[in-house]
Amino acid sequence: MSSFLQSYLATYRKRWGLTQRELASLLGWESTSAISRCESMERVPNLKTALQIEVIFGVALRDMFPAFYRDAEASVIERARELYAALEGRTDAKSREKRTMLAYIIDSDQSDAPTMYD
Repeated sequence: MSSFLQSYLATYRKRWGLTQRELASLLGWESTSAISRCESMERVPNLKTALQIEVIFGVALRDMFPAFYRDAEASVIERARELYAALEGRTDAKSREKRTMLAYIIDSDQSDAPTMYD
């Protein structure tokens, strides 16, 4: 099992010397409780908030929330495998094009590859 954190939000906030109140202010929030929940991954930030966090810290979402990214990646790869199998046997150009794209997604499966978080 790897030892990466679910969220590096608190790490980056502290590295930049920001309080939860200051980060909440940058995100346009009045309460700090949502920051605390995001830092502990009790709350998954919505897309707008996640993008704002990326803008503030200059860190890609996949690096800020590695556990969430890995879960999203695994579920997409699983569904890509299912769709690829469903398209097998079809010989039309569109189906071949889709299988090529799906193979790219499936081949990008890095779940067993070591990362900076291992």
